[in-house]
Amino acid sequence: MAMRHPEPHDPLTRWLQAEREADDAGALAAETALLELFESLPRLAPSAGFADRVLLQVAQPAVWAVPVPARQSWLVGLFRSPMFRLALTSGLLAACISMFWLPRLLMTLLGMATMNDLLELGVASVVDLSQWVGLAARVGEWFLTVLGALAVSLTSPAALKVTAGCLAVSGISFVFLRELMTRDRSLRYVDPIR
Repeated sequence: MAMRHPEPHDPLTRWLQAEREADDAGALAAETALLELFESLPRLAPSAGFADRVLLQVAQPAVWAVPVPARQSWLVGLFRSPMFRLALTSGLLAACISMFWLPRLLMTLLGMATMNDLLELGVASVVDLSQWVGLAARVGEWFLTVLGALAVSLTSPAALKVTAGCLAVSGISFVFLRELMTRDRSLRYVDPIR
């Protein structure tokens, strides 16, 4: 049978001692001590006048809480500009006026250019476009060939050794160059003039 210790006055100590005991009476004593420990803790409550201060703050209109309009799109801002409205109105008015003489202008232009001219212009445009596409395809194919050759050659062990050697040489050169640039530049390293 476990030996009973004298009852301490501190509820935390009593709870810890009761938890150490493994029997049913120890579990009941642990629960009782834990309940007493929680009851002895101070109650959490707001300070006096807290509710009054909150209600007073809510009742006052906040200066910083002025409603800010949502960010407007640039298009809405553009249409609100009086200069843009003037330019848009002028453009629409000019387009409406030009509708009276536009058919005559088109007929005059069509009279100056024959169907043969229009066909030649279309064919020349298609030919030029196909030449540019062919040139771009040849350049792209050459570029892909060079990249493929570099990829194959750089994966070989010899190429990797050469690449690592080049990187090592450039790193060492950089260290020496930095050392030379930051070295003490006093006159004691210079030969005196005779």
